Amino acid sequence: MRQLLAAMLSMLLLAVAGALGAAAAAEPSSAVGAAQAPSPPQEKPPVPKGEWLDPDKSEPAGTHYRTFTSKIVGGEVSYLVYLPPDYNSNSTRRYPVVYWLHGFGGNQRAGAVFVKPLDAAIRTGKAPAMIAVLVNGIAASFYCDSPNGKQPVDSVITKELVPHVDQTYRTLAARETRAVEGFSMGGYGAAHLGFKHPDLFGLVSILSGALTDSVEWGPLKEPQGGRRKMMLSAEKAYFEANDLATVIRKNADAIRGKTKVRMAVGSEDSLLPNNQALHEFLTQLKIDHDFEVVPGAPHNPAVVYRTLGDRAPAWYLQAWPGKAP
Repeated sequence: MRQLLAAMLSMLLLAVAGALGAAAAAEPSSAVGAAQAPSPPQEKPPVPKGEWLDPDKSEPAGTHYRTFTSKIVGGEVSYLVYLPPDYNSNSTRRYPVVYWLHGFGGNQRAGAVFVKPLDAAIRTGKAPAMIAVLVNGIAASFYCDSPNGKQPVDSVITKELVPHVDQTYRTLAARETRAVEGFSMGGYGAAHLGFKHPDLFGLVSILSGALTDSVEWGPLKEPQGGRRKMMLSAEKAYFEANDLATVIRKNADAIRGKTKVRMAVGSEDSLLPNNQALHEFLTQLKIDHDFEVVPGAPHNPAVVYRTLGDRAPAWYLQAWPGKAP
């Protein structure tokens, strides 16, 4: 009997050991040096395709979806507009305007990160009452006219959107009361539009600018470096009309002492060196400007605006002190 029980126990142990061995063979090995299937090569994400007419008509708090007819593109172009709290109740008052530019791959709705603290600051008297226009930058334009002419974003903004806004809303239609501000690609766009068109914009606010064009801004890796390659291979006339350093040098006398400039960039932002380079470039040209490194902030508009707090919209009080509510 004992021999029978011993035999049965031995067979049971062998069966359990076999089952455990089969299960182990079925699991992928985590041992060092274990063979693994090669990872497929990662493809570069496609450049976002923007549309002149944003199909998403949602309106972030405080904004209104609007369009205008563009003769340049032959169709409708969308934007969002923020009107200050007393706009409807004070029918004779006119307001300064800030044009806010979104980043790469973004859209006009990204301006909600700007409008929310702006509205709060206006209501508490910490910022001047102003109209804000959230511009449609068609995702990846850098707010320049494209070399092939298919995306004339600069021209649409400066030749059509600005006149449309002045004709449609109660603006103070002068360069001294017209500002351009943006984040990342929008920061680059603010510099491009503001310095290229000093007759239109008297205030330029560059936040975490994706400053990628000029060799003055230092080395760049992909994908930022792709725009610089395009610029360096562009025709001479296009390069000189759009290269940021060239534009600033050309218009330095029209900017110096006449345009208020603010720069801010996070201490943890990979584009910090490029923004510092522009800061030094403006200093060399004796163009007065504010420059701030935002402690602890990465390349993230929500973090930058939150860290700056009321100081972000209050900067406009320097230029428009009598425009506070």
